[in-house]
Order: sequence, then C-alpha cells, then structure tokens
Amino acid sequence: MSRLVHLFEFKKRVLGELGGRISPEARTRAREDPHSRRRPRPCGVTIHTGVGCRYVCAYCYIYDMGFSANPKPYPLGPEEMAYALALNPYVVPEKTLAAYGSVTEPFLPETTGYTISYMREVYKWLRLPTQVSTKALLSEEILRGISSGDPKTSILVTAVTLSNRGIEPRAPDPAERIISAGQASKMGLGVSLFMRPIIPGITDVEAEKILKLAVKSGVKSVVLGSLRVTERILRNLDRCGANVSEIKRRLVKPLAGSKQIEVRLADQKGKIKRIAEDLGLMVFRAACEANIYEHGRYCAMCNMGPCNMDAKPEPVESSDIEDLLEYLGIHYINVNVADTVVKITMEKKKEENGLKHAIAAATYRKVILKHG
Repeated sequence: MSRLVHLFEFKKRVLGELGGRISPEARTRAREDPHSRRRPRPCGVTIHTGVGCRYVCAYCYIYDMGFSANPKPYPLGPEEMAYALALNPYVVPEKTLAAYGSVTEPFLPETTGYTISYMREVYKWLRLPTQVSTKALLSEEILRGISSGDPKTSILVTAVTLSNRGIEPRAPDPAERIISAGQASKMGLGVSLFMRPIIPGITDVEAEKILKLAVKSGVKSVVLGSLRVTERILRNLDRCGANVSEIKRRLVKPLAGSKQIEVRLADQKGKIKRIAEDLGLMVFRAACEANIYEHGRYCAMCNMGPCNMDAKPEPVESSDIEDLLEYLGIHYINVNVADTVVKITMEKKKEENGLKHAIAAATYRKVILKHG
C-alpha cells in the first residue's frame, strides 16, 4: 500500500472508530455541520471553537458576517468535531493544515475549554498540523492546554498597534500580549507575532516600535497579513485615526456594503519586512507559511510557494499518485510528478470534483488536471 493510499485508509479507520464511540445523534450533528464539507482556505481548514467575540476590534469582519459580540461555544463536542472533519472529503490526515481562531477569540472564558479540547482531540485522531491565532495573554494554563495536543503547534499572537486602544478596545493590552508571546517562545514553543491586519496610518507608523518590543521580549518570527474592509470597518477605522483616504486608494474593487474588499499592501508589507529582517526576525508572508515552518514541512501548493526551503519536498512518485487514483476509482491517462507540481491527465472532466484539493493536501504540491 502506497503512502498516499495509507492516508486515506487511515481516515476510514478513524471514521469507523470515532463513529463507534459517539452516539447516532452525535454522528448526525457532525454530518450536518459545515466542518464536514467546508473546503479549506489557504491557511488550512478553519475550525470554529466558538462563534462571536466580545473584543469588537475595529477591523474585524465577523460582525459583517452576522456574528455577535456575545461569544458562545461551538455546538459540537470535541469528538464530534473530529468526526465531522474526518467526514470532510477535502481533509487529509497528517497533511491538511488546521487553523483555529477565525470567528471568535479562541481563548475567551467561554471558548478556552472548547479550543483546548478541540485541538487535543482533532490532533489525536487526525494529526493535522495545528495553528491557533489569538489576542489572549498566553497564560500557563493556555500553554499547557496547547501542548496537550500538537507539540509543534504554531501560535500566532496578534499585535497591530501599541498605542491606539480604539482599534482593539476590549482585547488585552498588546504590549502585554507581545511580552507573553516572548515568554512562550523562550520556553521553546512555536510563537510568531501576528501583524495582521496592517492598517495604513496606524500599523505602518508603529511597525518598528512593535517589532523592537517583540525582539526584546524573545519573539523570533513575524507573520505579515493584509487588510480587508467593509463599509462598516472603514467607518470604524476612520474614527480610530487610520489613513482612510489611503485605504480607499488601495482597494482592489469598490466597497459594497458588508462584502469584504482586499486592500493592496504589498509595498507596506515590503517595508515592514525589511525592518523585521534588520532586527533579526524571521518573516512569514502568510499564516500558513508559519505553520508549514513549525512542522518542518516543504509546501508548494499555491503561487506563493515553495515555502520553507530549508526542508526537502516529501518524496512522491508517479506510482504513488496512480495507486491513489486507482484506490479512489478515478480513471486517468497519465501522471507526472515534480518537486512542486503534480500533473494528471484525466479521462473525464466530471471526476475532478474534490480530487485536486485532496491530492494537493496529500502531496503539498500544486495540482494541474488536464483532460484527454
């Protein structure tokens, strides 16, 4: 049995064993939950440990998505969540990146227990490379909980301003966050400063000060991230003193109500990157790159890659892909594998649904499907 087929067989065994541990009602809840079918984002499959957040940060888009400032734990139990993810056709054990912290703060009083339990159970059953993003102070309890799951967890601690409390009015003090991140880094944990979003007129102005505090505190790396705005977010940022005219000038398309519009920030990212590197920090271009690095992987799945050139591509032969296609009952004409790409010539176009994403996750390579 090839390595790739083994991953899918492993997933079958997990489904069988987990399905036997939880009730029929729990299996139904998991099957009906979006985690059982959600297509992973570039940062990985987002795992919700709660919904809503009381921090009401000025740049946060979850309130435009209908979530409230009253956080609630996610309705699935930890084993139900692991089962839902095992059902997801896009999730590949040991390979698909797991990202916690997207529609809530994962370490609020209401969510901390769920976050730690989810991280532990999902890693126990599926071994997904784990990443969590937070604005919390990394207490001993939180760090102990994180370490009970994936020992190589990538921890991202957000800081986009030190002085403008209007940006994150209810979140812990950003300087204290950075100091706690540095302490965790000194303990050997994989912690990065998360400078996302970069807010023109605020983050770019304070970047050097933020980065110097990170270095002084013991943080060794930083993730730089972009800004997305809605009409509501832009009004919030205007009230907080951001350079709104500059943000508007950089929009990739016109604002449209609650739709999230990306802001072009490549030049500002470049300037901050140079400052960070001059200070001795390792700079990651995206959250997923930090996760890949902490887990010692090499990844060429997207146009940003290859990422982590210090690692070697995992050996994959054409025969490995052919065995997997035959295992999945997919008819193909030809397979070609290189360090960064897998090219497959298919017999029928209709057979590619989900296949591209599964093979990309399994091999950490870009997948190109052609049709004969």
